[in-house]
Amino acid sequence: MLTALPAVFFVPAKPAIASNATVANKYLSCTYPKSKPGKYVPNALSWKQQGFTQEVRGIDISVWQHPNNQSIDFARLKSEYDVSFVIIKSSDGGVRGNDNAKKWFPIDSAAAKAAGLVVGGYHYALPGILDENTITDAKLQAKRAAEQVNGAPIGELPLTLDIEELPCGWTITRLATWTRAFLEEAQRITGRTPMIYANGNFIGRLEDAGATDLARYPLWLAKWGPKLGTDPSENRIWKNNWTIWQFTADGEIDAVPSSSTDLNVFNGTPEDFQIFINQ
Repeated sequence: MLTALPAVFFVPAKPAIASNATVANKYLSCTYPKSKPGKYVPNALSWKQQGFTQEVRGIDISVWQHPNNQSIDFARLKSEYDVSFVIIKSSDGGVRGNDNAKKWFPIDSAAAKAAGLVVGGYHYALPGILDENTITDAKLQAKRAAEQVNGAPIGELPLTLDIEELPCGWTITRLATWTRAFLEEAQRITGRTPMIYANGNFIGRLEDAGATDLARYPLWLAKWGPKLGTDPSENRIWKNNWTIWQFTADGEIDAVPSSSTDLNVFNGTPEDFQIFINQ
């Protein structure tokens, strides 16, 4: 997505670790099997190319949208591209990624709000990096996420958990347990139901782990490709009941200084969108 900095995943240490400490050991991701990358085929470059005619538009951003510390022109996003919302990386389970999020989220969220855009924040999960205990780590990351998104107040998008990484040595069942614990703690702290960002393959793996209860959380679905029309194919657990759809990572927007930008749509009318951000 939401391009993350290279993940360095945790290998459990023998001694007990304080709950507020970052585990120092290196952390390895075993999310996807290693294979030779195929030829990259660009996805849709715009909402129009994807086939949308009337939609609530949004983008998502992180440090990668600020090459050479360049700023984003949020006023142009609203006036020229009819963007209504922007979801900004607000926290990370690691150190370097979190430092970047702490720098840019306050800057971008303030500028986006000043331009009349609805904002939201997402936490990039690195399970197990703050504590070797699954539940403790999930709660610590949820606490960090809620604090750095300023509680995700009513009128903004709810806090999103971006779950893309399976730590080496973890089963998908353990990851599902971590995910539930994070979401429950985030909801307890913010008082709002958080969203989940995931791709279809990862959703399937969570279902295989028996995590069908995750369907109670709104889904921000990552599924790219210009041949999908205007509705992603059915996804397991949520059965196509997505809330936000990230349909491309190749969006061309001059108001954003990066070479490409993730483009999104909300599943509903502008009135539905207002109801969603106010609950």
